[in-house]
Amino acid sequence: MSTIKTTVLAAVASSLLACSASAQSNVWLIGEVAPLTGPGATVGTRLNKSTKMWAEQINAAGGIAGRKVEIITCNDEVRPEKAVACVRDMLAKGVMMIFGNTLTASIRAMEPLVAKGPVMLVPSPNIVPPADSFMFQVSPSDNAMTISIADFMQANGLNRLGMVAATDASGEVGVVSAREVFAQRKMDLKLARIDLRATDATTQLVTVAGEDVKLIYSSYTGAGAATVVKGLSNLGLKQPLILSYGNLSEAFIDVIRSDMPARLLGTGLAALSPELVQDPVARKRSQDFIAQYEKTYSEKADQINLLGKLSSDTAEAVFRNVKDPTDPAAVKAFLESGAVIPSVHSIQFSKTSHVGLTDKDVLVLEYKNNVWKKTDPIK
Repeated sequence: MSTIKTTVLAAVASSLLACSASAQSNVWLIGEVAPLTGPGATVGTRLNKSTKMWAEQINAAGGIAGRKVEIITCNDEVRPEKAVACVRDMLAKGVMMIFGNTLTASIRAMEPLVAKGPVMLVPSPNIVPPADSFMFQVSPSDNAMTISIADFMQANGLNRLGMVAATDASGEVGVVSAREVFAQRKMDLKLARIDLRATDATTQLVTVAGEDVKLIYSSYTGAGAATVVKGLSNLGLKQPLILSYGNLSEAFIDVIRSDMPARLLGTGLAALSPELVQDPVARKRSQDFIAQYEKTYSEKADQINLLGKLSSDTAEAVFRNVKDPTDPAAVKAFLESGAVIPSVHSIQFSKTSHVGLTDKDVLVLEYKNNVWKKTDPIK
């Protein structure tokens, strides 16, 4: 290649990079990895709706500090290798932050790519990011959700739980939490594992749902949890069933509606039933978000939408308070400063904890009259 051609190509590349940098200087650029299709779509699409609604509201109001929010969304289909490709593309485009709105395996695969930034916000309770990482978890941990179940059982005089857990990474996290929490409370745990691809859970349910078990817990998200619900129906079991946080969505309810258990419970944010939120300011935020979501999409807001709200409010706090959000170290320092981020629950990270909520933000809720409400006692 001639020197003249090389010089021209270099000039063109330099010009394109300058144009790209100029364009990015006028927007808050965020990457979002979410399963919009495939087995995790009930999670990804709900998180994506919250993300889009937030961006549209911010932009309609003139943006933040004169800049509009721009979201680059990539569908990972809950395929870790595709999630990695999504992040690599986003890093090349210079995103300031990433929403890891996907499931555990994909988030774990993406983690090494953001070891030095940018900050990644994750709604999955299964991650519990290391304190020296650039990942921050906006949801309570799986351990916190398990504590809420143990608290609920003690309040109802129960000492034994039947649990069906998946054999994947998320399932293993749930099993570790359950064994730890129930051992500390001196409670009995009857456990069975099931493959995510299984279409029949009757064997597992027979194992864990004896007459001495008054409560059953399905600890994983998506189609596998629907299999447990169907197995419960096929066996005619009457014990209340607790779903894990990721299944407290209208999309999941629609899947299981013909096989509804006698009583359907779930580990959820108190904000899902705003009257249960003790802080009046946070309660108002929850009510406003739910009303706005329903107005925008003509459907009920659910647990997963609320998790998306937590991520977007965290991002907004960063853009409003960090002088240079393109500097990952500055964003990390702000989030670790202990600043209270207002949302449907108050989010607070620290230098020693990158988990924003605690077990105090979680309740066992009950699905009654097509809404999640305070749970009635277990008799």
